[in-house]
Amino acid sequence: MKTAKFLTLFFAVTFFAACAGDKKEGGNSASAPPINTQEAADQLQQAMKEAKLQQPAEPVNFRILQELLPENLSGFNRIKLGGETAGAMNIKISKAEGRYKDGSGHLLHLNILDTGGLGMGMMSAAAWSTISIDKEDDKGYERTGTLGKYKSYEKFRKNGSDSELSILAENRFVVTASCRGCTMEIMRSAVQALDLDRLSQLK
Repeated sequence: MKTAKFLTLFFAVTFFAACAGDKKEGGNSASAPPINTQEAADQLQQAMKEAKLQQPAEPVNFRILQELLPENLSGFNRIKLGGETAGAMNIKISKAEGRYKDGSGHLLHLNILDTGGLGMGMMSAAAWSTISIDKEDDKGYERTGTLGKYKSYEKFRKNGSDSELSILAENRFVVTASCRGCTMEIMRSAVQALDLDRLSQLK
């Protein structure tokens, strides 16, 4: 319970606002309720104290992660670049974000998240990395597997809504691609076109 409490609060405080903003700009999500950050921060501090949490390594600055998001990528052109390094009580997380568009109007979102090797952080940011998933219905599928040498998670929707592809690298970096109307092959190609080997040099 302490672990779940910490994860919920930490990721809510540091990244919920950015994620909610992305969805609003896409015009396909209702407005999310505001977060009382001071109250969450107070609870976070107490949860961390009770759980005696320590982060194995300092996450790299988001500007370094941004260098892995090129201007042109597998038929897509970058239209926006952002990121942040945030945290509380000596626990930090870095995130770089790139938005891309191709000639057909597909919008591809790429995120690179560095948890600094915080194991419980990995469970929240990439819960799929610790389990095996393989399910399918008339709406699409979800499955875990591998993409190259990395553990991967795929969520594909046949109706053209957002599909997702994520990989876990070096037990600390989570790379996520999401795209509305893209095939999974397009998303795999985009992720594999990134210089993922460089992540091992950032530890």
